[in-house]
Amino acid sequence: MEHTLQCRHTYPDGEKASWAAQWKILGQSKDTCELLIRGRGSEYRVILGQCSTGRYLCIPLMDIGCGLSEPSDIGWNTPQIASVLNETDAVTIAAALYDHSQHG
Repeated sequence: MEHTLQCRHTYPDGEKASWAAQWKILGQSKDTCELLIRGRGSEYRVILGQCSTGRYLCIPLMDIGCGLSEPSDIGWNTPQIASVLNETDAVTIAAALYDHSQHG
């Protein structure tokens, strides 16, 4: 089942934007979850995981990954994701992770 959410962001130059995004679960195991996340023309197959040192996000098709906080901590997760992706896609993914934690 695909879920839809609304993303909102204020960029460093003060520009405000909002856009629709979608996510759906592609697979799940004890310590990982694979999601398809779409928004603003981008699409990512994201693997969320948890290990002894914390949470992480990987996008294997792009050979990138980063550490994460709790899914509700959008303020910390967004810059973490933005360290490996553009800011707009980082906002989309962080918001989708939060929405997944509430409705997944």
